[in-house]
Amino acid sequence: MKHTDIILGAGLSGLGAARHLPGSVVYEAKDHPGGHVYSHQQGGIHYDEGAHICHAKDEAWKHELFASAGDVVHMTQSQVSNWWHGRWVTYPVQNHLRDLPADLRIRALTEIVAAQMKAPERPPAHYEEWCRNQYGDFLTERFYKEYTDKYWRTPMAEMDTDWLAGRLLPSQLERIIHGAIAPLDEKQSVFSSFYYPARGGFFSFFAKLYEDVDVRTGCRVAGVKLKEKTITFAGGETVRYDRCISTIPLNDLIRAIDEVPDAIRRDAETLRHTQLIGVNVVVGKPNLVPYHWFYVYDPDIEISRVKVLSNIIPDTLPAGTTVLQTEIFRRDDETFEVESLKRKAVQELSHMLGFDPDADVQAVHHVVVSHAYTIPTLGRQAAVDRIAGWLEGQGIVTAGLYGRWKYVWSDQAYAAGKEAALRLVGV
Repeated sequence: MKHTDIILGAGLSGLGAARHLPGSVVYEAKDHPGGHVYSHQQGGIHYDEGAHICHAKDEAWKHELFASAGDVVHMTQSQVSNWWHGRWVTYPVQNHLRDLPADLRIRALTEIVAAQMKAPERPPAHYEEWCRNQYGDFLTERFYKEYTDKYWRTPMAEMDTDWLAGRLLPSQLERIIHGAIAPLDEKQSVFSSFYYPARGGFFSFFAKLYEDVDVRTGCRVAGVKLKEKTITFAGGETVRYDRCISTIPLNDLIRAIDEVPDAIRRDAETLRHTQLIGVNVVVGKPNLVPYHWFYVYDPDIEISRVKVLSNIIPDTLPAGTTVLQTEIFRRDDETFEVESLKRKAVQELSHMLGFDPDADVQAVHHVVVSHAYTIPTLGRQAAVDRIAGWLEGQGIVTAGLYGRWKYVWSDQAYAAGKEAALRLVGV
């Protein structure tokens, strides 16, 4: 039986931990490292698990990524839009109300001003209340609620607000009024500029960082015995650990442990996440849409977001094509039929972008991601704190997106693993 420092999960947090815990071994359930930043090669094109881009500011971190990727594309100004009931509305909608019909523009602007003038008496109790306090009822109901129902698959009133920092900007009234009257640049937006590898998909940023890490793939955790400090994998192998860092989903880890207090098990079962069905489409017509990516708000359209790869790395994709990476979401407790969703996605894209779904489509591929994004439900953070605290008392440190059940950027995920490793070695 082996005896070592063990890291569970080979995503970015597992990578950050392994590179700062010499001699450690990383065990990964999938047949490849990378976690959520892995890129899948399909028909000679690399597709990501989501609309990943790099907008990091830390120069040392960017240097590592660029050294790994080699040729990197830098988009100095992102082009992002929203498809909303048959029309394009520039992203973010609150800053571009001039794209709405006059009556809706007036209603939206009036409600935003009224909301801003009315100072809340207390912090918002949930995401829906935060949106109404920021934007009023019209934008909340017709944009944010419609999109939340598709992307998060969870009512807004059941979601916390701690995930908003760095993702959704609070209202800036002067910019909102400007954007209701005249065109407004988005240099202040969260994703105003970004980087992307010219080849190999988003994972190219990280592939070389794994070269000196001992990763064992195909190792799904099946059982954990805390007293013996052993982990058994689905293939039958059992390893013993001195120290353990876990970045795998908290609820999966708790289910695998032999002796867990009932209260901790109940906490783990409250954690929710989404599943991603990525439908990747190559259309034999160029320049179907000018955006780098766009969001789709209509509740009767399955697609939530589309990344237009051919507008980001046109020189390394087939000439004369538009390459589209679409995202459809389901909650972890929902079922779906992949082929049906693929057909529907192609039909929806053809309607929005104006191509023949039969004659013009050159290829359709898909990828199913069982764990896409953690859902920031109310009470989640308290439950995670209790679970993580109990695990640490048993000698298992948790880190990362699923180890802490909170959305983080790629640089933050790596840093979380690094921090966990440094804590173990006493630095």
